[in-house]
Amino acid sequence: MTHRSNIYIIGFVSVPFMGAYLLSELFRNINSTIGPVLQQEFALDAATLGLMTSLFLFAVAGSQIFTGILLDRLGARRTVAMLLIIAAIGAMLFAARNFTTLLVGRLLIGIGMSGCWTAAFKVNADWWPKDRLALANGAIIGLAGLGSLAATLPTRLLLDVMPWNDLFVWLAALTVGMAVILFTLVPENREKTNTASADRFNLLTELQGFGLIMKNPVIIAIAPVSIMCQGAWLSYQGLWAGIWLRDVTGLAPTPVATSLLFLAICIVIGNLCLGLVADILIRLRVSLFRSMFLACCLYILAQILIIFLPASAATGLWMLFGFFLAGPIFAYALISQAVPATHSGRAVSLLNLFATLAGFLMQYGIGAVVNQWVAIDGIYPAAAHITALVAVICVQLAALVWWLLRRGPLNQAVRDMGSA
Repeated sequence: MTHRSNIYIIGFVSVPFMGAYLLSELFRNINSTIGPVLQQEFALDAATLGLMTSLFLFAVAGSQIFTGILLDRLGARRTVAMLLIIAAIGAMLFAARNFTTLLVGRLLIGIGMSGCWTAAFKVNADWWPKDRLALANGAIIGLAGLGSLAATLPTRLLLDVMPWNDLFVWLAALTVGMAVILFTLVPENREKTNTASADRFNLLTELQGFGLIMKNPVIIAIAPVSIMCQGAWLSYQGLWAGIWLRDVTGLAPTPVATSLLFLAICIVIGNLCLGLVADILIRLRVSLFRSMFLACCLYILAQILIIFLPASAATGLWMLFGFFLAGPIFAYALISQAVPATHSGRAVSLLNLFATLAGFLMQYGIGAVVNQWVAIDGIYPAAAHITALVAVICVQLAALVWWLLRRGPLNQAVRDMGSA
């Protein structure tokens, strides 16, 4: 691949899809900043706030099978552009300042953003060689993490000059603009998409394709830990890390938003740095599976330290949590290599389905656990948050043990793939 072709792919493929994914990250995480405002305006308890916020993840999870088929059949450009229009409609409904339209709007935003994450990995698998996938995925996720960054202190500052619903009107307009850019400027990789689109569509055959993917030994071994770790990330960065910093650490709204900003920055830096390290290690013939396992262990360790170290260290530990997020994300590069190119969209969608479903259940479940304690002036005790985080850590550790138990079939599958 020439230097000129690399620039073309980056400028006309990676950057536009990164922009769409950036918007998705902004919408997903914005409740971590505006959540207390919504809580006050609509008199929401912790469980209801968690449920409303998690509807985004529920919608993304519920759309993944359909989205995966569309990505493989229609291509990423048309699929994501179409879905972004749905997200823009959802943002307008969210801005209507009615609790019912708030719920419907959040759900539609999730449906509309359901293709951004999977499309980013799909186009990377289609356009970049296998030995550059870890770096390409790390770069696109790291830079798209600027959307998470925008959902923190910048959003808090915007709330000082405009109502939250006006902010969502502007976000709806921005989403429509991104749809137009994707549809008009981004090329399709015809070599990768024509094989799937040329076949006659058969729903049963498409669903059987998902069944074959789920039997893949690579997916069976590594998907659970990626799913559970991503679930923790989605639920905490999207809502509960901010509430933790408010309730357990005692920070005011602006310092909370600043801490979330640092968390988002560390996710960007971590994905870029660890993606680059993984790229170098692959060239030195060090397995990406090993890099992923080690990074996942450090990611879980950061959560354990949040519980046991003093509250004054919480901001730094949440930053560490964000830095090692790249570990669970490596699974997308590994899984896209483990299946045929015509199934890569569905494979990535399937992993994303279960990851976002885990995020939905954790985000709502954390609220349900925290709600077992009595809030004093809207603040829940530290014991409530610690209990919820312990439960989240336990399911991640169980998935890590599962990986170790599946080492035999996994190693054989890696040998069959001819790469590690």
